[in-house]
Amino acid sequence: MPKTLTVPAKFRYVAFYDLLTDAAFHHRLASDIDNSFVMSRHARASVIASALSIECTANCILESVDAPKALRDEIDKLAPLPKIETALRMQGITSFDHGSHVVQKAADLIRARNDYVHPKAAAWEAELHEPEDAGSDWMIPFSIQGGNWKSIDIPKQASFWSKDASLSALRVVCDFFRYLFVEVVKADDEALNRMLPSRLEFADVLMPAVFDEFIQETAALTKDGIDFSFLRGAARQE
Repeated sequence: MPKTLTVPAKFRYVAFYDLLTDAAFHHRLASDIDNSFVMSRHARASVIASALSIECTANCILESVDAPKALRDEIDKLAPLPKIETALRMQGITSFDHGSHVVQKAADLIRARNDYVHPKAAAWEAELHEPEDAGSDWMIPFSIQGGNWKSIDIPKQASFWSKDASLSALRVVCDFFRYLFVEVVKADDEALNRMLPSRLEFADVLMPAVFDEFIQETAALTKDGIDFSFLRGAARQE
């Protein structure tokens, strides 16, 4: 019996496409439900996945820097956007504009994510309304006046996040990644393919591993004016 052929290989997992797929998936579920509590649960999952995709991108770009591990470890301590800017400058790319409105919206999305994952007690102005008969109990309706992250139109209180918030977050990351990869880095599909997907590596061969769901979920967003097609070329190279 001939021996089974085996080739030493390494599977490299990168969360980028999974996070964007999760963001689109949970936004779709939030959009398809009328129950406000369930909608908010899916919206929160979507917004957080969108924000984490920026952090994942920062790590991907830093990893592509040709520098000693000790130096990369120090840069890794930076927040996502300064990490991206620093890693790009180390590669001779100086056109990343931290003050642009696209980057500032990404910064606000990261702040919204940080506030959510580091929750603190908050007090908001509220108004009580006339009690209503709810059968065996009385219900007292109330309204809360909460603040918004104005640049991205997302409530600062995560319990208020809805399908509108998840849509806004997806629009923010789409615009940010188009700016970063198309305008600043000017990366073609091959360059993106070496940076963003999970992949199987053996010898000098890279085999990207991206689920078809990324294509399907992000393509569904085009009806809302969100176009991730600049990333789908790399995702298709399986």
